[in-house]
Amino acid sequence: MQRISGFLLLCIVFQAFAFAQDAPSTEEKRGTLSKGNIYNNPVLGLTVNLPGSWQLEQRGAAHGASSEGCTGPLCGDPDIDVAIRADERSPNLDLYLAAWKLSTEYRNRNRYPLKWFAQIMTTGSLGGSNWVPLGSLTEIRIDGRPAYRLLVHAPDTKEAQAAGYVSEANGYVFLLVGHAASSTDEPVLQTSVEAMMFSKSLR
Repeated sequence: MQRISGFLLLCIVFQAFAFAQDAPSTEEKRGTLSKGNIYNNPVLGLTVNLPGSWQLEQRGAAHGASSEGCTGPLCGDPDIDVAIRADERSPNLDLYLAAWKLSTEYRNRNRYPLKWFAQIMTTGSLGGSNWVPLGSLTEIRIDGRPAYRLLVHAPDTKEAQAAGYVSEANGYVFLLVGHAASSTDEPVLQTSVEAMMFSKSLR
């Protein structure tokens, strides 16, 4: 019995070591910016070719900490938390990315459809902000993958200044928000985001 227990303990140790080896690093979660405008996140397997020249901002390390008493899939800090801003040579544009690693339960799309997440992460999170939805949550496809988009505007204008996108990749559900200080620049950023490419090896 002791020999079997020792073997099981050894299996558990090797399994934990393998999990640690497979877990993405902080830098992988943050992603990279190449040529000043091509953002790539290897954990999500996505690449966005942005207009102009950009800078990858330093943010607090996302660790997916759970909030006390919260049991939902989006509790606590996102596992991935990224901000990218256009530099002074480009229009005033921002891109924010937040992603949560989902448990097996919340990957069941029959029980928890992607739209359910999208409603929580877009329309459901506007409370207390100055943003006003422009139209309704829209189902789209980005590089052939399902996604949802919500356009928003400031109270003093009726033209979109930001767009929020919800999709999923590699076991994560993510929110990507593109914001333009000027409504005339928003369509350019929207076009870039919707031309985003996903890795062909995505699960």
